[in-house]
Amino acid sequence: MYKTYKWSVLPKTTPTVLRYCPKCGRQSEFLSSKSFRVNANQNNIDVWLIYQCDKCSSTWNMEILSRVDSSTISKDIYQKFISNNQELADYYAYDVAIHNKNKAVMNFDSLQYDISGDNISLTDIREAIQIQLSCSYPTNMRLDKLLSQKLCISREKVRKFIDQNIIYSNGIKDLGRAKLRGDIKINILP
Repeated sequence: MYKTYKWSVLPKTTPTVLRYCPKCGRQSEFLSSKSFRVNANQNNIDVWLIYQCDKCSSTWNMEILSRVDSSTISKDIYQKFISNNQELADYYAYDVAIHNKNKAVMNFDSLQYDISGDNISLTDIREAIQIQLSCSYPTNMRLDKLLSQKLCISREKVRKFIDQNIIYSNGIKDLGRAKLRGDIKINILP
């Protein structure tokens, strides 16, 4: 039987988008403004999420909806677009399919995270434990880095424990190189 710990990973910001900025004349990072542009033309609605260049503040509109019949959009969602709902803006800022449709390259490298849940001292554990990691958004965070931070040991020591099967996960083949995706269970032996 495992003693269970629950950790939740929440990004503090949204990923940036890497694209050519015509004002800067080079590839730049564009940040989500968390604002929508909505255009209604007769019964059709267009919606974009507005991004800004982090250097010059020029904008780029990422298409969310194009020529969609207004009767197919719920009044609640439409109101969220109009009121620049932050949760909806974050949802689309993490939506890989929308970014792919717009040929936008998502950049997760500069994201910072809040990790809730107790730190664990491996010297204090006397029984096998299981860590249930939960993350609702795609990330680029490596699991060995997260484990190092929350277990208060070096990444080298984490990799050593992985190699010795002291730290393991049934669902992940190479835990030492894996990135955090969705919900994961990691087991640690005493």
